[in-house]
Amino acid sequence: MARSPAVSGPSSDSDLTESYRRLVEENASGALLSAGGAFAQFPGAVLLAGHNGIVLSANDLAEPIRQVLQAGRHEELRTAVQAALGGTAAQINPLVLRVSEAAANTERAFDVVVLPWADGTVALLLGRDVTLERSLRAALVESRQRYKDLVEISNDFAWETDAEGCFVFVSPRGALGYAATELVGRPAHALLLDNDPLADGAATSPFTARAMVEEAEIWVRNAAGEQLCLLSTALPLTAEGGNWIGARGVCRDITALRCHEAELAEARNRERLFSYIVNMVRRELDPARMLGATAEALMPAMALTGLSVHALVEGDGGGKLGEALAEAGKPAHADLLASLLPQLADRQAVELHDASGDLLLRATRYRDTTNGLLCAWRASGTQGWTAEDRSLLDNIAGQVGLAIEQLARQTEMEELSMTDPLTGLNNRRGFVERLEQQVAAGGVKGALFYIDLDNFKRVNDTHGHQTGDEALLDVAALLKDQIRNGDLAARLGGDEFALFLTGMDRSAAERKGEQLLKVAERLRGFSGDKDHPLGISLGAAVYDPRTGESLEALFHRADEAMYAAKRAGKHKLALASDYDRRGGHG
Repeated sequence: MARSPAVSGPSSDSDLTESYRRLVEENASGALLSAGGAFAQFPGAVLLAGHNGIVLSANDLAEPIRQVLQAGRHEELRTAVQAALGGTAAQINPLVLRVSEAAANTERAFDVVVLPWADGTVALLLGRDVTLERSLRAALVESRQRYKDLVEISNDFAWETDAEGCFVFVSPRGALGYAATELVGRPAHALLLDNDPLADGAATSPFTARAMVEEAEIWVRNAAGEQLCLLSTALPLTAEGGNWIGARGVCRDITALRCHEAELAEARNRERLFSYIVNMVRRELDPARMLGATAEALMPAMALTGLSVHALVEGDGGGKLGEALAEAGKPAHADLLASLLPQLADRQAVELHDASGDLLLRATRYRDTTNGLLCAWRASGTQGWTAEDRSLLDNIAGQVGLAIEQLARQTEMEELSMTDPLTGLNNRRGFVERLEQQVAAGGVKGALFYIDLDNFKRVNDTHGHQTGDEALLDVAALLKDQIRNGDLAARLGGDEFALFLTGMDRSAAERKGEQLLKVAERLRGFSGDKDHPLGISLGAAVYDPRTGESLEALFHRADEAMYAAKRAGKHKLALASDYDRRGGHG
């Protein structure tokens, strides 16, 4: 419904001239906005205004404009009306108004044209309400800006390719270390790794997607040559005719996530390895086999070139590097390890890096005492030690230290079981087992001497067992003076001793026997009386492995020769005849 007041405006305009009043009345009676009027069907706002913002008539859609114009709150609108009254049309696009509706201030927008009307005596305002259109456009711009901002601040980058698979758009900040301008026009597949199946066209990459691709993982190489993993989502682009013209999508760098997952998997594998080694330590009764298995297990777990486990032995000024208890691969040289050993005096681990590779030494302990070394070695071309490497060796070191202690005690017990407690020589068991080992190794030849003390009982009876023990110790010292590396000396029991001297033929054995008799003359100082001097009876048998003689047969020949020496008058040497495989004796 049209608004047609006689005069609508501020009270200061009440003195309008009679002719202007007549114009207003004619406008009202002319019913421009009423049914059948010129602007009755106009879909937008219509308003007639006079000088000083006087509103002569307005339809309902023009009500916001009327309020503002009549209140004089919009200078641009008043200026446009004055221009139209002066004969000049004007436009305001948009005319943004804040009006009161339903007890709230709202913003309305109109595209307005202001035209001269009635020979310039009235201004005609025609307006189109663009409030909704403007709001939708603003929302769209805001949405686009929001998406752009989210892409810019995330690890994502947006892209678009053409039908040739070349980039035609990349996020303005660029991607993968490249500026956007460096990627536009470049084939997208050139970024893919050579070993990626997508690189040789064997499979369709997201950059040439002809169907929806959701969260596909691809490996690319960035501007610095580093390998990155991207999570890509893409849509195909088609022309109006349905022809494929390219693809559009986003990629997110998930390299850190994948590396973290790989690190977690590696940590779990090492935890399983540690549990395996610990369980093996608990189950394995033989510490030597346990150390060997530990070394073999650590090789692939730590990608090592070599690994060795060493015991520390007592030496001048502290512990010295002992023999390797276990080895795997190609371990570091013992001389290098020995040179680094002093650095472990005040710390638990030592690392060495040079052109040849990386070495990590970890001390092993038992009851707060360092008893050995774990020595891990990687040849050149590998990365340095990681925190996981150090942690694994730290955990394993405790178990290895326990195994080294068990092995030392086992060795000690075995040594005690094979050693005569008085003289420190081999006992019968130790002598036989070690001689068996030498024979089994092959090629050893030599002479076996059985030695029995003459008149030893008279020493004990006359001077007591302490003197008897001193005599036995002097015999042991005498025998130790005669042996070389590879020779064996033993106290078989009571006053019986044995020697096995390698590399001797029959004539050498005879000379050595005569020498022993001469040296043994010093034992006479322990004699019970001058009629029963303390001396030795020697029986010697030469061993040649080519004859196939058993050790039992060898022992028997030497024993018979010793008794022959006693029967010959004591303090004598008797040589057994050579072994004859047909009858046992020559």
